[in-house]
Amino acid sequence: MQATEPLQSPSALLRLDRASGTLKERKYQVAIIGGPGMGTTRAIEGSLMVGSHPDAGLSLTDTTVSRYHVELTARPDGVRVKDLESTNGTYLGGARITEVIVEDQATLSLGKTILKVSMVEADLGKPAEQAVFGSAIGASKAMKQLFGILDKVSPSDSTVLLLGETGTGKEVMAKAIHAKSKRGTRPFVVVDCGSVAPTLIESELFGHVRGSFTGAISDRNGAFLEADGGTLFLDEIGELPLELQPKLLRVLEAGTVRRVGEDKHRKVDVRVVAATHRDLETEVAQGRFRSDLYYRLAVVLVSVPPLRDRLDDLQMLTQHFVKQMGRGEFELPRALMARFAAYHWPGNVRELRNLVERSLAGADVDPMPQESQAAARALSSSDDITELPFKEAKERLVESFTKEYLVTLLEKCNGNISQMAREAGIARNYVHRLVAKYGLKASD
Repeated sequence: MQATEPLQSPSALLRLDRASGTLKERKYQVAIIGGPGMGTTRAIEGSLMVGSHPDAGLSLTDTTVSRYHVELTARPDGVRVKDLESTNGTYLGGARITEVIVEDQATLSLGKTILKVSMVEADLGKPAEQAVFGSAIGASKAMKQLFGILDKVSPSDSTVLLLGETGTGKEVMAKAIHAKSKRGTRPFVVVDCGSVAPTLIESELFGHVRGSFTGAISDRNGAFLEADGGTLFLDEIGELPLELQPKLLRVLEAGTVRRVGEDKHRKVDVRVVAATHRDLETEVAQGRFRSDLYYRLAVVLVSVPPLRDRLDDLQMLTQHFVKQMGRGEFELPRALMARFAAYHWPGNVRELRNLVERSLAGADVDPMPQESQAAARALSSSDDITELPFKEAKERLVESFTKEYLVTLLEKCNGNISQMAREAGIARNYVHRLVAKYGLKASD
């Protein structure tokens, strides 16, 4: 799917019907179609326990059913049916099962009870395109459509996963989702999974009790407890260590959290919005991200396009930043705006804001001081580039420029990654990835 597609959800519970332009939401339900309680129906939202215990989400009066017999979990790929080590078993098509995924519908037998699990699709209507969503703005069609989708899903408690490069404004959109939800007056807590040491991330998320590890000098509530009743934004979720992913999944599915060093489980009511610059489907395929956690997060899966794919937003964003910095209707020089329009924006909106601020401070701003020379060298060294299709020719030039720009920047900054990031106005981890991609050597 193209990066400019605002909604990436062929496997999510929410999808945009391209034919009608309306949002379609897949929902699941379970009905008792045989045995005691026949006719009872329950929606499957998150996880639903089925059994004879009074506290089960679907409580059965069938004495041949275990207290907690089976768990039904709505996921983007279907309903997970998991037998909870019941005495008499759970059967599908006459075969006893331990765990299966029901994509459309299925009939299950539990003791003397027969259940039907089925999928229904609700039409949420056509999202209204809008140029503003909270503090995020955009004049391009892709962004206006994206804002309309986010505005439509904000009032729900659905988990949202924002995909996009560093600097595209994912945290701004997460804040707007929170503000427009019923949780808007409750806490909005941010955890950057990429900036916390792996040894501390569990404490950061779930909290700890005094003495549970070296340095734990007092009790601490983690992000989930701090966000209780509100929204937790898990930025760069793709950086979460693999060994901690099952613990996060358990908290999301059970709605309870246990602090490090504590036996007590605490109930939490938290909506999760997550974001990453990584392609999580690729991460799942390569074993670096758990598929079950991915499915649990990707209820609403949205792609935020990079600035280079929505240059129609440049004028609006630039004017917005100028006003934000107290300069009213001041306009940047046309020549500079032309340079902005020709630039590839590796640092996205964050980089644009930085350059606008530098320009207003009186600095001589050029977003690509070496780009003209590098592009010229790349062009002159290419084998008759006009023989190539435009897209391929452009990609070849961008690759040539990027490598030459990095080589020059490495020399200028003596291989210091942090200094390179400051000079280029892009994220440090992005510089790291580019240096590794082109096989260059840096000092940090």
